[in-house]
Amino acid sequence: MSEMMIIGENDVKSLLTMKEAIQLVEKAYSELNDSKSIIFPAIREEIPAHKGIFGIKSSYLKQQKYIGLKAGGFWPGNAAKGKLNHQSTMLLFNAESGEPVCAVGANYLTGIRTGAAGAVAAKYLAKPDSKVVGIIGTGTQSRTQLEGLFTQFPIEKIAIYSRTEDGAERLSKEIIERGLAIDVCIYTHPQEVTEQADIIVTSTPSFSPIIKTSWVKSGTHINAIGSDTKGKREIEIDKKPDKMVCDLWEQCSIMGEFQHGISRNELYAEIGEIVNGKKMGRENNHEITLFDSTGLSVQDLEAAVYVYEKARNSGLGSLIHF
Repeated sequence: MSEMMIIGENDVKSLLTMKEAIQLVEKAYSELNDSKSIIFPAIREEIPAHKGIFGIKSSYLKQQKYIGLKAGGFWPGNAAKGKLNHQSTMLLFNAESGEPVCAVGANYLTGIRTGAAGAVAAKYLAKPDSKVVGIIGTGTQSRTQLEGLFTQFPIEKIAIYSRTEDGAERLSKEIIERGLAIDVCIYTHPQEVTEQADIIVTSTPSFSPIIKTSWVKSGTHINAIGSDTKGKREIEIDKKPDKMVCDLWEQCSIMGEFQHGISRNELYAEIGEIVNGKKMGRENNHEITLFDSTGLSVQDLEAAVYVYEKARNSGLGSLIHF
């Protein structure tokens, strides 16, 4: 008989903070670059009958001896039904025996690890005194991206653009109510945002460019978060940034921003190379940098293993036998 733990969304929220997620994501990048973990090919497919996108990402942590997979995707019609558009579940397996050991509700986990990924990239690629953040898109990721950036930078102003006025108003209200920034402004054209921002975050489900790299000022860093499926595109790279960085070339060249005409030779580095000191991050205040984040299964797995082991030690979660 096997034993398996079930950890629900509420328990995950109590077990994983943004600061912890940032440390875990940075570790995930480092270990992947050092070949201490393995990522298996991702599956990401449209489900036209239900207007959804379904995917499976999986990986193996050699030292911790866990294999994990995350299944889920994006259903844009869910919000109208009172459900989250993003749906994800993690499964953990003992790498030595193949036995399943834990199922983790991964909606919150996915959100916070993606926000943490943006924070790690900006830590190495943005100006350390960045004060103005430009937000393109006002869904769940806009919030977790900001949460991560606030741990790293002295942010004073947030400039917001959204294709929906209601979305921009809701995000602005949340930021003001939480006292996160001195100045919060909504703009009607994305160029108004990009021209003033020190850090730009794009986190939309767009299949056509919303911003152009020629719109950004000297010294700007861009976190491109939204493109995670074949055909998606948020940015027109009409002016080549000084440094183009990604989380994993094999993924970004297929489903990230870099699927649109960017060659391997044009890539400066994978982020793990920078984390491990094999390549430099930002070297001056004039560089324009771009990070293409498609989201890696090792990020999910590092976070899920941390939550699982913490739950075991704190008595949270539920055990089932089968």
